[in-house]
Amino acid sequence: MFKDILLPTDGSKGAAEAVNCAVALAKKFDSTIHVLFVVEPPRFQDIGATAAMNDILRAIREAGEGIVRETAKLIQDSGVIAVEEVLREGHPAEEILRYARENEMDLIVMGTHGRRGLGRLLLGSVTEEVVRTSHIPVLTVRISE
Repeated sequence: MFKDILLPTDGSKGAAEAVNCAVALAKKFDSTIHVLFVVEPPRFQDIGATAAMNDILRAIREAGEGIVRETAKLIQDSGVIAVEEVLREGHPAEEILRYARENEMDLIVMGTHGRRGLGRLLLGSVTEEVVRTSHIPVLTVRISE
């Protein structure tokens, strides 16, 4: 049923709950889990700040590679052998959906903080955007804080 499961992660502490859910599904359906981290370039750009911007992006990429590697190891240590490690750059929701489409994912499993009101408006929600625009099922897992 779910041959390929996409697990986007930002490395947050509570994201382990989404990992556990993806692992349980992968074990049940003998699935491959695709762990995805999206490097989001900072929105502010100043003339003359190119070198600093490159350093910031490099640091985010390195952190993302570590997050993907650690998550993949956690998944494999849980008994799921088939794990793909993916790093993309761009707007997170767009890249999640693009990867899901290009690689014919069957399910996206994402954590959500469940913010409401002003907090949600100010912070936005990658998960909400994915849920609203995805053409494949999205399973959201409430993250305890």
